[in-house]
Amino acid sequence: MTRPLVALITDVDWEGLSVEEQALLPVGCEIVVAPDSSPETLRKLVPHADVIMVCFATLPATVIAEASSARAILRWGGGTNNIDLDAARAHHIPVYNVPDFCVEEVADHALMMILALSRGLERQIATTRSGGWSLPGDLPRRLSTQTLGLVGMGRTGQALARRAQVLGMSVRYTMSERKLPDDITATRATNLATLASEVDVMSLHLPLTEETFHIIDAEVLRVMRPHATLINVARGGLVHTDDLVKALESRTIQSAGLDVTDPEPLPADHRLRFLPQCLVTPHFAYRSREAITEVRERVALAARDIVQDLVPNPRHVSLVK
Repeated sequence: MTRPLVALITDVDWEGLSVEEQALLPVGCEIVVAPDSSPETLRKLVPHADVIMVCFATLPATVIAEASSARAILRWGGGTNNIDLDAARAHHIPVYNVPDFCVEEVADHALMMILALSRGLERQIATTRSGGWSLPGDLPRRLSTQTLGLVGMGRTGQALARRAQVLGMSVRYTMSERKLPDDITATRATNLATLASEVDVMSLHLPLTEETFHIIDAEVLRVMRPHATLINVARGGLVHTDDLVKALESRTIQSAGLDVTDPEPLPADHRLRFLPQCLVTPHFAYRSREAITEVRERVALAARDIVQDLVPNPRHVSLVK
């Protein structure tokens, strides 16, 4: 008797599975949802899975080693830090992700933080909510006089550059050798320290790797301008959290906007939650109705291809190398 096809879902970030069911059930693929995403539970379930579909759950080597039937691991999202890629390669299991489904959302979120911090929005709202109507003592700087520095100039960095240019900001960037599209006017800085010392807002748009882990530390923060703002909508581990707290408390830099943190989530009593010059959002930047629908559809269609012994469409997912 032929074993039924199985798609194992480790965890999801939305309600229902209608998109996944619509793609997989007609081709005879059963969907199994893990009751929890602990390594112990996943080790029991992965031996029966033809495809493993993962959101935020961790897939360590001990779990991947048991995935004897897996034809692929599919990540709902761009980052793959929660998947042991070396173990997947060792067991000849390809890993696919969707690195471009939320470019607009993340760029919009970064711009929102830049505008809110530049205009002192949180302080003004706190004043009116407390019954006051006083004007803040510090005057904001006109946005069109400021320079945006992008650390990384991939899809999201470019999307933010376009938005900043419309508002009159000058754009500089580093840690990217790619040729820029004709509609972006930006100057490349020779290195991170130079960029940090020359811009008013520095926004991070890098993957988290061994090379980029804690790339923003006390040394980089020290050379930033005292009125500068740091934005991180990429990966929490890019920033040394303790160094950032010290830089904000000592006024080494003026402000920070973080959608990702290290650790994540932040402990309830963490200092970053309460610093008035720091805006923290709960890893929300990637979310919109359109983005979530898109990533679900693309991963589901790729899973359908894989269980039918087809190569997934590169317009749907990217092979992680």
